[in-house]
Amino acid sequence: MSRILRLLAIIVALSLIAIVWFWWNRPKRVDMTANVPADSLVYLEANGLPDIAATITETDGWKQLAPYLAIKSVRRRNDWLSYFLKMTGIGPTVSVIATRAQMAFVLLDLSSISNGDTLEFKPVAALVVETHTSESRVKPAVKDLLSDFARRAYANPKFELVNLSEGEFFRWIAPDGQRRIVATFDGSVVVIGNDEKAVSACLAARRGQRPSALHQPELEAMRARLHASEALAFGYVSSANIARLVSEGAPLLLGKLSRGIELQNLLAGGAGKILGNVGWSARSFKGGIEDSYSVSLKPGVVMRLRPAFLSTDQGLQGAWEFLPAEVYSVTTYNLRDPSATWDSLNAAVSSQLDALSAVVFTAGFRALLAPYGIDEPDMFLKAIQPEVLTVRVDAHSDRALVVARIANADSLHQFVLRRFGANPRAERMGDNELVLAADEQSSASFAGNYFLLGSPEDVRRCLAARATQNAVTSSPTRLAALTHYLERPGNSSVVTYAKDNDRVRALIATLTTISGSRSSPSWEELDRIINELPYATTETSLGEDGFERRTRSPFGQFSSLVSLLAPEPVRTPAK
Repeated sequence: MSRILRLLAIIVALSLIAIVWFWWNRPKRVDMTANVPADSLVYLEANGLPDIAATITETDGWKQLAPYLAIKSVRRRNDWLSYFLKMTGIGPTVSVIATRAQMAFVLLDLSSISNGDTLEFKPVAALVVETHTSESRVKPAVKDLLSDFARRAYANPKFELVNLSEGEFFRWIAPDGQRRIVATFDGSVVVIGNDEKAVSACLAARRGQRPSALHQPELEAMRARLHASEALAFGYVSSANIARLVSEGAPLLLGKLSRGIELQNLLAGGAGKILGNVGWSARSFKGGIEDSYSVSLKPGVVMRLRPAFLSTDQGLQGAWEFLPAEVYSVTTYNLRDPSATWDSLNAAVSSQLDALSAVVFTAGFRALLAPYGIDEPDMFLKAIQPEVLTVRVDAHSDRALVVARIANADSLHQFVLRRFGANPRAERMGDNELVLAADEQSSASFAGNYFLLGSPEDVRRCLAARATQNAVTSSPTRLAALTHYLERPGNSSVVTYAKDNDRVRALIATLTTISGSRSSPSWEELDRIINELPYATTETSLGEDGFERRTRSPFGQFSSLVSLLAPEPVRTPAK
């Protein structure tokens, strides 16, 4: 009997030791902001990589595309093996890291370089991975993964091991000497960057040698607003850095004129007086991904915008009858008074800025309308009613087309004469008249109660779609794809429906590249499936703190983020 008691005591003791060991060795979630500098331009975090991978491969789009890809799908692991790997750390090192890892991506600097008529952006970025596993175990596994990745990306990279004051740095340098992967290890944390400065900056923040982003009130408030604890991923840009990003990105909107240092400083200062912080979160939705964005505005701007930023539920009718069945994208503006909203937007911005800055930002707003052929927005918006659509008929359209319900036909005729000249050419299309500019690059049509403005080819296609009843609203299949994520615009002020083909193609090309797949996917078949995927929908409205946007699409923002994993842009085959 005494032997049995001793045996039971030993078993109990061993069990208690095992339980204590498992409890002590279990991964404890940390706040990844402690590992990144407080002044990072952009911060992104993901606390469950298996959940993200499984969510993507469980989307309707992936299920349709997967049979044509040589990429292994990831099933959601709620089984005992996954739990055992995560809690005990017993198993293949790569698998343990995958189940335990928390990740944070930071953009630390962004500079633009003019190269002729193009603008090239040079980012300085880093990826911080908390593996929750010992350095001695992590280092060889991660080093092998990075070496393999560098070989696939750079073909014949040069490897260097450098001892710096911060520690050991591993470098993989491309043959051109311009691109590189830099990595270092600090306990259970791996820091990977495209520049030594980026890696060193994250190490300094982690070690308390420079301020980190931990416990920033603005960031914590944004996390709560976007329910980041329940999301697959979360992103943040501080109010101090949003102005910097606006000044760097301004040339994409305003052209070469905004590339001067003085004007960029003016844009940055003005943006800081208008914009607050920006947040993003992602979660699963209806066989796809929902991305939620919050763009904070200064209280004075919100107060001035709210009276005029009133929406109205228009539904898919009237102007939608002009849209061809294969329309590429359409944005509907559900505003009760477009002219009043335009005036309110300009007044709200001007109230926060000095005279010179107000002129610059007003010019920027006008530049937003230039691609639609609207060079006199005040005159145009007063001549139309709330039902307004901007349309890209297909992916190759040179510019967008405008369809609007007419409020004042005489004013619109004057608008056309000012843009097209005193003697524009006219041609008949059934019951409608098509007016063409002298250079035949622009055209307009008064079709019943509606006014169309765009390229002659696009306007003709829209008039033909209505005349032959071949509109998107007349095709049950295309209408179902259009409204899959949003059946009707509802009370959102602006709603966009757009094919997400380019982002999906980029996602597939990137995954095929980084997975090391030797077989090339059948793009002809993939393109057929991609074209049948639901349209991405984006709703924008004015909330209590600023603009709120919600985008639902086949793969969400992950389509773009995954593409960043490639050390150089991935080119998709021509369609």
